[in-house]
Amino acid sequence: MKLKLWATMLAVGLLAGCQNESTDVTNESTSLNSEEVSQESEESTALTPEEEKEQEMIAALPDVSTADWNLVLVNNWHPIDETVEIPLETVADQKEVDARIVEPYTNWMEAAKKAGYTIFLASSYRSIERQQANYDASIQGYINEGYSKEEAIEKTEDYIAVPGGSEHHNGLALDMVDNEWLSTGKGLVPEYDTQESQQWLVSTAADYGFILRFPKNKETETGIQYESWHFRYVGVENAQFIQQYGLSLEEYIELLEKAGKTGEQRIE
Repeated sequence: MKLKLWATMLAVGLLAGCQNESTDVTNESTSLNSEEVSQESEESTALTPEEEKEQEMIAALPDVSTADWNLVLVNNWHPIDETVEIPLETVADQKEVDARIVEPYTNWMEAAKKAGYTIFLASSYRSIERQQANYDASIQGYINEGYSKEEAIEKTEDYIAVPGGSEHHNGLALDMVDNEWLSTGKGLVPEYDTQESQQWLVSTAADYGFILRFPKNKETETGIQYESWHFRYVGVENAQFIQQYGLSLEEYIELLEKAGKTGEQRIE
């Protein structure tokens, strides 16, 4: 009888031990699974440096929209809406610009004079017909130099937008160099950036709502080679943001779209 009781107690003890061991294993497994889930969660939410920078920029965006008249995007992929009437006004050298940028442009040029620079407005608003004439003339010029038509078109489009895709159609773009530069027989060439006047224009542009529209190392985004003379009005808030983060206008518009700051584009 004692032997039978002892055997029963031994069996109960072994069973309890197995249950404890099973519980320990289960707890350990649960703990490991929780750690794995936590690690996977951290990995899935971790941002790359580029993503972190983008989130930082989105959080800092001004209260604007891609629908704002001063942010209308015109390039080789986004032609101007020909049905929209642009309010034009004549400024220096009988050139026309969007009437809404006359004041900031005038103030900027007055500041340039005080700084000792006389800036010549080489080009501003340009009709599609005029752009077509410039485009065709450039292609023919390269053909006359011995280039094939395909090569001539490629070289032309490095600096001249296709008709309908030029920023000059919206009256917000300005091609500018100083008179001293012109007197040397030079004009709209990248080397203008060797001049103090160009460097002054770049450093002060955002204060008046302008940006250097086709900066260096942004050719892929803009579709146009570096132009040291081409400025574009976007408004002070936008210009300061674009300058601070070293963006092209295309990149800025894309950022606004990601942030949901969009709308149907309009000029009025």
